[in-house]
This record gives sequence, C-alpha cells and structure tokens, in this order.
Amino acid sequence: MRLKVLGCYGGQLLGFRLTSFLVNDSILLDAGSPTEVLTLEEQHSVRHICLSHTHLDHIKDIAFLADNRSLKRLGGNKANRTVHVHSLPPNNETLRSHFFNDDIWPDFTSIPTQEDAIIQLHDIVAEQPFEIDGVQVTAIGVNHPVPCTGFLLEQEGKQLLYSADTGNTDRIWEIANRQPNLKAVILDCSFPNSYQNLADISGHLTPNGVKRELQKFNAVGRVPVYLYHMKPETLNVMTAEVEAMNIPLLRMLTQVDEFLF
Repeated sequence: MRLKVLGCYGGQLLGFRLTSFLVNDSILLDAGSPTEVLTLEEQHSVRHICLSHTHLDHIKDIAFLADNRSLKRLGGNKANRTVHVHSLPPNNETLRSHFFNDDIWPDFTSIPTQEDAIIQLHDIVAEQPFEIDGVQVTAIGVNHPVPCTGFLLEQEGKQLLYSADTGNTDRIWEIANRQPNLKAVILDCSFPNSYQNLADISGHLTPNGVKRELQKFNAVGRVPVYLYHMKPETLNVMTAEVEAMNIPLLRMLTQVDEFLF
C-alpha cells in the first residue's frame, strides 16, 4: 500500500494545502487539494474518493476533479470516466443538495447523464467493509459536529488507520487495537493547547488531546502516529508542544511525505 500526502493542513495559506491523501494512485482519502498537486494525467488515475465528511476543506477539489474529468472525456479519453465518492448517506445528500446543485457547482452527478455521470455517490455503512481497487475499506464513526468517519484501510494483510477530523473518541481505538498488522495511524491535531475550548467546540484535538487519545491505543511507541490538520497560523507553537510530549514514533506530517506499507 502506497500513501502520498497531498495536503495535511486544516487551513489554507500560501504553501499550506488542505487535507487529501492519495492511496495507490487511484484512491483519495478526502479531497481538499488533489488538483493543486496532481497533474491532469495523475488526476485521471483517481477512481475513488473515501470522503470522511462534508466540511469544505475536505470536499473542495471534488468540484475541480469533476471539471477536469469532463474535459478528459471531451478530449476522447474513454478510460476512468467516473469518480466514485464513498461516504455516509447524509454526507452524500449534502453533496447533492448543497454542492452539486447547479448553484454552487454544476451537478456532475447527472452530467452528462445520471447513468453515465462523472461523479457517482455511493452510500456506505459504518463498520461494513467494502473493497475498491484491491483495498478493503472500513468506515469508523468519530466525534465531529457533522457526520464523520475515519477509515481503516487494509491491503495484503497490512492496515492503515486514518482518524479524519475528530475530538475525543473511542470506537476507532477499539478497532485499531484489534488490527494484527497496523502500520500507521493518521490522527487529527488541529490547535495548540491554549485553544482547547475551540478544539472541543469544533470537534478537533490539541497536543494534550492527542496525548489523552493515545492512552487508548495499545501500540503507542510501536506503530507510528502521524498528526495532520494543523492550522498553519499556529504551527510553530503546536510543533513545540508535540515535541515536548516526547512520545516515540509521533510526529506531524508534511506535504513531502510518502509511505510504502
């Protein structure tokens, strides 16, 4: 399983891209920034998006992936005609009603036709695995103000866990502790410790929150934990706070990180 960080921040400033991870060239975990990073040909290889929730920083580039895919079709390319979005039913309904609604953006769920649409929305059920491009994916509910899931990915007996945006949560750790060959955890850490009240209200973690969450994880110090969703404005403060915790195999992600599990 290959993982490339396209964007790992919870805010957008010059040089800081929003959340998106590319798995095996064809699967996205969220879509905050793929069209900012991937060439048109690389974008055309994307067939699936596992969408954790519908906050703008996680869905923004679904719009532009759809637009670029339509141009590839018009240019005569017949492969990978459709981008399949996999998310909870209320999230897909939000996309239909408030995003692909011909007001905010053209309704690519019916362009050129509903039968051959550029974007197809697939309802998933938490903790019911599904398979896409040889990867088994299981959505796991987490604690956020809108319906949100993390994702457990498994390929060839190796697992990767992505928390998505979350505050204090339990179920994802129960499932993580059952994985026989977990290779990495990607975990929310959005605000510095002094912003704890804001983190609680918005359903995110601080370094102190990360420390409390990791007390639920049996493999701390044995399985790498990578932090994402840092706010660029407070990145220096957060970096110091994370380093001060001195937890083995814990670090913040960067936009040049690539992993082979």
